[in-house]
Amino acid sequence: MAKAKLSLDKVLLFLYVLLKPFYFFPSGNPQIADFVMMLLIAYTFLFQLKWLERKYRFFVVITLLFLYDILLVNGIWAIALGGVMEVFESTKWYLYNGAVMLTIIVLGQRDPRGYAKWLFWAVACSLAVQTLALLFGLAPGEHDFRQALFFNNPNQLGYYGLLCLGICLFCARFFPVKSLYLFLVIGCSLSVIAASLSKAAILSAVLMYLVFLFVSSKERTGLFWQNALCVLALFFLLFCVSLYTNENVLHDATIYTQVKERMETLGEDSDDNLASRGYDRIANHPQYVFFGAGEGQYERFESTITLELHSTIANLFFSYGIVGTLLFLLLLYAGVRGHRLYSWYPLFFQIVYGLTHNGIRETFFWILLALYCVTAGLSLGSIKNGGDLHGKNLANLRN
Repeated sequence: MAKAKLSLDKVLLFLYVLLKPFYFFPSGNPQIADFVMMLLIAYTFLFQLKWLERKYRFFVVITLLFLYDILLVNGIWAIALGGVMEVFESTKWYLYNGAVMLTIIVLGQRDPRGYAKWLFWAVACSLAVQTLALLFGLAPGEHDFRQALFFNNPNQLGYYGLLCLGICLFCARFFPVKSLYLFLVIGCSLSVIAASLSKAAILSAVLMYLVFLFVSSKERTGLFWQNALCVLALFFLLFCVSLYTNENVLHDATIYTQVKERMETLGEDSDDNLASRGYDRIANHPQYVFFGAGEGQYERFESTITLELHSTIANLFFSYGIVGTLLFLLLLYAGVRGHRLYSWYPLFFQIVYGLTHNGIRETFFWILLALYCVTAGLSLGSIKNGGDLHGKNLANLRN
């Protein structure tokens, strides 16, 4: 019976991850994957809920305080503005994502490595499906300058690719995975990010990849040199093709030229400044700094834009004030504590992306944070002896 229950929650989690990129309804509404996740949440809390280990309780308490603050701020503003429920609408997503985090912790505490491995392969399969759709032009809007695949806009695709990259690089630290498979996952995630032409996602992904190389070299896993050889082999192949066909293959590659054109305009587009991201409303309305202004009814504010503030941290600060922001930062700390500083980078670059986009409602972000929490007891041990490590992967550095 226990095996059947374990199988069911993993199947539901896999289906959720696989269906996550398929948006059939307008943004802001639950998608098909969210209904699968709600089944998993219900199943977990009805049949799998057990007493949490002591090491997870601080994280859970901060999560509940953070959710309570959001409920309080949005609830008070909904009443103050005459019962406008638009201000209260965003609360459902925080509650939903909070429930997802707690679900991952409840399920993952039994076998942290096993859940990290399962999520790695679930995300890898999801990325493979999206990459194949991209290569074969199976998604709507295949001729658009910026690809969205099955999402509603390209930025969602870019953030999805960035989160998948972060989840896989983090999970690969906890179980043996062949370098080839890891590089294929990295390649797929970078491909969908490049297709989205999201400047923030591209920059964050490149920086995350460079830090991954640095960490790999420091931990002497062999991944750094294997990766360097792969990159050199790729450029050598392109050189040979160009030499014998008299064609500039790299220059003629559509995604390459699109990314090049997009990045050359960095800082020049109309939305490449703080005011166009909504930061100006913080300076224009300092009275909301402590308690927060809530989310919604954005026409109340004097700002360059009339939409939500396009920044995760800035939106939290303006919407939920100093208290809400401090609780969020404390929640991040509660999740990553127990891990070495340099292992924070997959989560850190999601925050970097969030400087110009509001990614707080994206469930993969909260799943990544829950993974940090549930694997905190598996932090890397010190390396006393150098040399090759069996399997050439980060998991072999574990105690």
